[in-house]
Amino acid sequence: MAGTEIFGTEEIRAVTDVIERRMVHRYGSHHLRNGIYRVEEFENKAKKITGSGYALGVANGTAALIVALKGIGIQPGDEIITTPFSFIATVEAIVACNAVPVLGEIDGTLGLDADSVERLISGRTRAIMPVHMFGAAADMDRFTDLGKKYNLPVIEDACEVVGGTYKGRYLGSLGTCGTWSFDPNKTLTVGEGGIVLTDSEDVYFKMDCYHDHGHIHSKEHDRGAEGKSGLGVNYRLSEVQGALGIVALEKMLSALGMLRAAKKKILKAALDAGLKPRPVHDEEGDTASHVVFILPTAEKAKRFKAAANHAGGSFGIIADNTWHYAKHWKALEEMGEKDYFGNRTPSYSPASMAKSDAMLSCAVMAGLNTCMDDSAVEKMIEAVRAGAQAALQR
Repeated sequence: MAGTEIFGTEEIRAVTDVIERRMVHRYGSHHLRNGIYRVEEFENKAKKITGSGYALGVANGTAALIVALKGIGIQPGDEIITTPFSFIATVEAIVACNAVPVLGEIDGTLGLDADSVERLISGRTRAIMPVHMFGAAADMDRFTDLGKKYNLPVIEDACEVVGGTYKGRYLGSLGTCGTWSFDPNKTLTVGEGGIVLTDSEDVYFKMDCYHDHGHIHSKEHDRGAEGKSGLGVNYRLSEVQGALGIVALEKMLSALGMLRAAKKKILKAALDAGLKPRPVHDEEGDTASHVVFILPTAEKAKRFKAAANHAGGSFGIIADNTWHYAKHWKALEEMGEKDYFGNRTPSYSPASMAKSDAMLSCAVMAGLNTCMDDSAVEKMIEAVRAGAQAALQR
């Protein structure tokens, strides 16, 4: 599913244009640019697609999460409730703000369970961060309601689901802020890059300044003559990445169409074989980057994996996934028992994730390539059938 699968002459032309004009910095040199700002075009395209009021291009998805947290005013010691099933960047972004990650449980879709979130809300809770994982949406109706009920911002980590939707709206555009990632392993890539979406002018202004050393950006002043709003960091996106992003968004629907067509065939064969796909909150909005099956027991999941991979598949049991499951993040488990202000922090021990572990131990997953020909799809189907026979026909 690497985004470079769909690279072609369009990307070459886009990058060549930037290099030939020798204009790689997204800001400044206004008198030399002839009105051409590729990152800004990328942001405007994201706004148009999603209907968001504001979009900010940043260096990567992790930076997008940090900038979003800074934009809503997260302070040291604040608690952010999120999921144990995510990429570690979700937690790293919280920790980078000297805030405290509080891990909820997962529901039957493997997304963050809203009931567990409500139980965890405390006087120190400052935001809820659901994560849309492996192509499918978290329960955004519930999280939106919780945000309103408790007056908490909802930050959507939509880094893995660019182009995915929830009841007709783009993921990343439903919360206070939402983040997209365009790293090399995503369906769409600009090499390294991310976007933060929001409808709040105030949040956008804070994020825009923070991501570029506190600069208050204005085309009326050249670089260095702008005002400053305070301190920040350097999470800027370059014009090269902006140019690639424009092309990526133009190819988004085509790429998702190929993924969805392949997944539809694989799921049909899986259902015929008696397998239970992961339930999702919005089937039509799934980006189809992964296929996930829920087996009746952990032992049957192991049998599925062994037989499917022997037949040429590439399935893994999610509970064993060191990249996407907090049980395996030793650095998190080894964090001190006290936070920035000396308050006691939650336990991150594997035992604290027992309910999630039981679910993830029964879940098997394989990623899909965007450009799968008929033979590749058939090979996946054969692997699925072999796995189903080994797991279920006993």
